[in-house]
Amino acid sequence: MDLPREYISYSQIRLYQGCAKKYYYTYIEKIEIPMRDKIYLGIVSHASFEHYFKEKIEGRKPTAEALNEVFNHQFDTQQQNFKIVWEDSKEENRRRGSALVKYFFHHVAPTIHPLMVEKELWADLPVINVRLKGILDLVETDFSITDFKTTTARWSLSRVRSYYLQVVIYRYLFEKTFGTTISNLKFKIIHAKNPTNINHQDIIINPKDVDFDYTKMFEIISYVVNNIKQGIFFVNENYSCAFCEFKKFCKNKG
Repeated sequence: MDLPREYISYSQIRLYQGCAKKYYYTYIEKIEIPMRDKIYLGIVSHASFEHYFKEKIEGRKPTAEALNEVFNHQFDTQQQNFKIVWEDSKEENRRRGSALVKYFFHHVAPTIHPLMVEKELWADLPVINVRLKGILDLVETDFSITDFKTTTARWSLSRVRSYYLQVVIYRYLFEKTFGTTISNLKFKIIHAKNPTNINHQDIIINPKDVDFDYTKMFEIISYVVNNIKQGIFFVNENYSCAFCEFKKFCKNKG
């Protein structure tokens, strides 16, 4: 079996590690499932952040009002691309997203110096015989990579560590593309339980301090790629199965 997208990425690896069967339903069977409203809000918010940084890179000065208009336009137009499950009403999600973007403009954006936004990077992994792809949310002028996350709660230390593979992959791709290493990887976690309770968390990771090297990265990528090519898609049964969007399809537990 060939890789369904003819390349591997961090998001694919993370999904396969979490549950190989879920990877199978997503990439092999291509089963379309409804999107939760919180995920949709994250997509729309990211699109608004991207617009802001593109404006800054082009030398323009976006205003809070203009950015809110971008958000509302994205919120309305992108709905046609997804089937969304509205756990909260559309207007409640719009209010939360609008407040989140306003918070971003006043409390997060002023500290950032953008160089590149949504930068797509590629590298060939000849030993594994696969291409590795990564899309960086933002590269700043100090060669640090900033990755934005929108959630409902702060991240724990264990959750930060679960993203170490992403740090190493981004470092590898950056080195292969630009011939230099990243200075840091910054996670900007903007968490909002409701429109009046928004805050953010800055987590800075120096790749040199991560107990995770290229050898381990290659081992993980090789394991995932070889299993996919051999058609190995096992179920990782745990408590989250009860909430899995594919549970009605998941009859084969082997």
